[in-house]
Amino acid sequence: MQSRKLIVIGIWAILLSGLSGALGGYLVSQHQQGVAYVAPETSKAKLTSQNSGTTVAAEVSQIAPAVVNITTQSTTYSFFGGPMTQEGAGTGMILTSNGYILTNNHVLPVNSSDVTVTLASGKTYSAKIIATNATQDLALIKINASGLPTVTLGNSDLAAVGETVIAIGNALGQYQNSVTQGIISGLNRSVTASDGSAITGAESLSGLLQTDASINPGDSGGPLIDVSTGTVIGMDTAVASDGQGLGFTIPINQAKSFIAPYINLVTT
Repeated sequence: MQSRKLIVIGIWAILLSGLSGALGGYLVSQHQQGVAYVAPETSKAKLTSQNSGTTVAAEVSQIAPAVVNITTQSTTYSFFGGPMTQEGAGTGMILTSNGYILTNNHVLPVNSSDVTVTLASGKTYSAKIIATNATQDLALIKINASGLPTVTLGNSDLAAVGETVIAIGNALGQYQNSVTQGIISGLNRSVTASDGSAITGAESLSGLLQTDASINPGDSGGPLIDVSTGTVIGMDTAVASDGQGLGFTIPINQAKSFIAPYINLVTT
C-alpha cells in the first residue's frame, strides 16, 4: 500500500476559537496535463483587456451578493480519545432564491454538527445538508430563506484557454467576498487532491479547469466567473502545493447533473 507520506499535501488551517480549524481548500500533490480539447465555436462576445476592468467591477457588484461564507463545526477525537471541536470555513454560491447553495463536499467535514451560512449582507442562517458526492467533491446545502440573490450558471464546455475569469471566495476564512482575477490556463486537467486528513484521504478529480486566478484557503466552493458572460463556469476547489498560480476548478457542467434531481435551473 502506498504510503500517504508520498503525497506532499496538507490541509490549509487557521486557528479558530483557539482550535485548529480546517479550511475549505484542497492542496493537490500532482497534476497531470490532460489532452486539452478545443472549445466549440461560440458567438459570445469576448472582451478586450482594455475594457475588462470596468466590466469586472460591475459583475462583482452583481455576483458577490450571491456568494456566501460557510462555517462548520465538527467533532473529532484526540490521541487520548477525548472529543474535540474543530471549526472550518469555506465558500458557497446561491443557486435559488429560496436558499439552495452549491459548495464543495470537502468544505463539509465528516461528523459536521453545525453548518452556518453568512450572506454578504452579514445575516446568518443554519444550513441543512441536502446531498453530497465525495467522488466529484460536490455538495448541496439549504437555508430557510426567500428572495435571495442568485448566480447564473454558464456553459463550461465553452471555456477557452486565455479567457479572463474572476474568482470570489471567503479567503482565509475571514475575508469574505475576496475577488481575484486571472485567465483560464488549461482545460481537462486531472489532479489528486486531499485535505490531509486520515478520514478523507485523497481523491482523484478529472476534467478540471486550470486557472491562475488566486485561490486561497477558504475559497473552496466559490464561483469562477467568465468575465465575457458574467456567468459561473466553475467552482474553485484546489491549488497545487508546489507551484504558483496553479488553481483548479470543477467545471460547472459537472455540477449540473448533481444539482438536477433537487432543483430545476435555467442556465445559459
